[in-house]
Amino acid sequence: MEDSKKCGGWIFQISLDAMPEKVASAIIELNEILIGAKYRPIAYLGSQVVNGTNYAVLAEQIISDVASTKNVVLIVFNVAPGALKATLVYIEPVLDGFSPACGGITINENFKITDEAQKAFETVIANFRGSKVEPFAFLATQVTKGVNYFFAAEVTPVYPGAEPSIELVTINPMCDSIKFKKIL
Repeated sequence: MEDSKKCGGWIFQISLDAMPEKVASAIIELNEILIGAKYRPIAYLGSQVVNGTNYAVLAEQIISDVASTKNVVLIVFNVAPGALKATLVYIEPVLDGFSPACGGITINENFKITDEAQKAFETVIANFRGSKVEPFAFLATQVTKGVNYFFAAEVTPVYPGAEPSIELVTINPMCDSIKFKKIL
């Protein structure tokens, strides 16, 4: 049996337009009960068998401030054995958006991978070895020396039995750089 299938390992089932009903209901409830922020799903990531089942969602967080600050967060819900609904386990920051002036990160509106972002990704990934990197959401940009492009991607090291992970992948074609930060 693969490690990811054992108790505690995440099983990725990335979907940009569907998620389990209990998770969708939990996000609606989260938006009704939490004050100060609203959450909009970007992608359903998968599940993990623990005390019941954990479910992971990558989401946009919109802060109720003057600027309507946007961030990208990981939300994990749990459905305990016999429970009728999911409960919040935690919300963890993935990418902090702030003023787009002077190097600020600008969170995308629809998270679809644009032609420009795809071309930038392909330029940098062409010389990268060691992992298979499959972006599924274009999260943000940041003007620095060139432009940083932020993607959510499934990353699998290239060796037998390697376990995939969900990563924040930052690429900059001008600097020919790629950085990884584990999300899940």
